[in-house]
Amino acid sequence: MPELMSALLFEKKQRALVAHRRMPPFAGQWMLPSTLVRDDEAAEDALRRHAHEQFGMTLAEGDESFVETVYLAESSHQYVANIFRAALPAGPLRFNAEGEYDDAKWLSAADLEQLSMPPDMRIPLAKILTDPRSLHTLDWERMSREVNAEAVPLAEREADVGAQPAAPATRAAPTPPPDNAAGWNTIAAAYQKERYGERFGDRLMWSWRVSEDDLHVLDDVAGKRALVLGCGGGQDVVALAKLGAVVTGIDRSEVQLAYARKYASGRTDNASFVEGGLEDLLRFDDDSFDLVVSIHALEYVEHAEAALAEAARVLKPGGVLAIAVKHPFDVHVDGGPPYRIVSPYWAAHGDWPWKFKDGTSAPFRHYFRTMSQWFELVTAAGFTIERVIEPCEADLPKAEGDELDERWMRLLPYTLIIKARKR
Repeated sequence: MPELMSALLFEKKQRALVAHRRMPPFAGQWMLPSTLVRDDEAAEDALRRHAHEQFGMTLAEGDESFVETVYLAESSHQYVANIFRAALPAGPLRFNAEGEYDDAKWLSAADLEQLSMPPDMRIPLAKILTDPRSLHTLDWERMSREVNAEAVPLAEREADVGAQPAAPATRAAPTPPPDNAAGWNTIAAAYQKERYGERFGDRLMWSWRVSEDDLHVLDDVAGKRALVLGCGGGQDVVALAKLGAVVTGIDRSEVQLAYARKYASGRTDNASFVEGGLEDLLRFDDDSFDLVVSIHALEYVEHAEAALAEAARVLKPGGVLAIAVKHPFDVHVDGGPPYRIVSPYWAAHGDWPWKFKDGTSAPFRHYFRTMSQWFELVTAAGFTIERVIEPCEADLPKAEGDELDERWMRLLPYTLIIKARKR
């Protein structure tokens, strides 16, 4: 999950104080003075601590005001940075050269393009300095191309310092998105051991605490041909087979499939597995399945519309599609009470490292869709939606490895379930 940061915005004559980080995160880049928020402090407390430690400032409680939230990424790490404007206290700035920064400057919006600064901070910062009222309405990419110019060195607040040109910075190549299939190969053993495995028996689990026995999403599947998209370790395939279906599971992770074949062996003779992407089901004939199920897999697929179109193609007319994904609102909330929204509801994706107790870790990309986008994707693929389920999982029995927060579960649904029928 993203880590929370607080960033200080000090302004003077349409310039902001920015500092060059010598320590992670974002070592070697220019930033607004920023710090990670500790578990035992509020975002505003972190600001005051950081200002005192790094610049010798004493900020009065309540003097800061929220300006903007930006979403930053460095390698596989993600950060949510809340920017607060603060008034400069009286007296000189005592820059701590042995601290987290090795330089600091007063910069105008035009200066920012010349620096190595995370674009997701540089672009909104330039807008804050030039036209904050249109912060959320203009074309950010166009605006960032238009800023160019000179830097002003850090000086006493009372001094009127002339501009000095900043050396052009060499920008790093964009970081490629995490490979979700490779991620699942990496974490498969740890995931099955710590989170899933044989914990749920033969039940078809729509989420961590609700099953088909609870929700009755499906029609009678006895004797039906079923396809599971993103079958992972095979638990959903076996559960459907136990309900009487003849089931095929498809997944991109060969390590998960190896576990699935072992898991199904001795449990059912009506399960088979194939390796492949969910967006291309050409190995299967048109109108060849009665049921397609996908449980917490489509959020890892970039082109869900292609996967849904393929599901419609292989289903017989009147066949059922049943999908479960992480709830579109839940994915944007993080932290302990008071819970906070850490990314825009309309964000397209988020990268995060999945970590396990045994030290296993891998980066993943989660593709976000809003409730209306899921509705439009499903109906555009040729389905009529029959049920939309947002189960409350608070205070339900927990299996080993269940890490859901009870207080969170009382406030928000964790899973969105959609049942639809091919037109």
